[in-house]
Amino acid sequence: MDVTQYIHDIKAYRQQAEQFDDDSPGGMIRKIQLLTQAHTLMGRVSAYMDGQYKRIYASRKNTFAAVKAANTKDKITTAELAIIELREQEAEAYEKMQLWRNEFTSLTEHLHELRLRLRIDLNMGGGGA
Repeated sequence: MDVTQYIHDIKAYRQQAEQFDDDSPGGMIRKIQLLTQAHTLMGRVSAYMDGQYKRIYASRKNTFAAVKAANTKDKITTAELAIIELREQEAEAYEKMQLWRNEFTSLTEHLHELRLRLRIDLNMGGGGA
């Protein structure tokens, strides 16, 4: 999975979507199509970031356990010192995970709104109920 390419594509889809007008049904349909493509990629990026966070978390826990099991006088302090960098990596991964999770949720809500508005516009314009 090339996350960097996905992120680039997401930005491109969102920029393209912003070019379309919400006031015309055709523009709104195209906007929904582009944002749906971005949404699909966001789901993949979000899942990848979740996995990254979990892998770093597991690495931290494993390192802590391995260092703690070693024969040293102050096992806890030695283990805590051994995982300082992993804690930083874990925090960064958690931040990215939350960012992409929030972006995914936000775009989901925006797509629902656009689809509802389109449905209302088409029903009003077509004269049907």
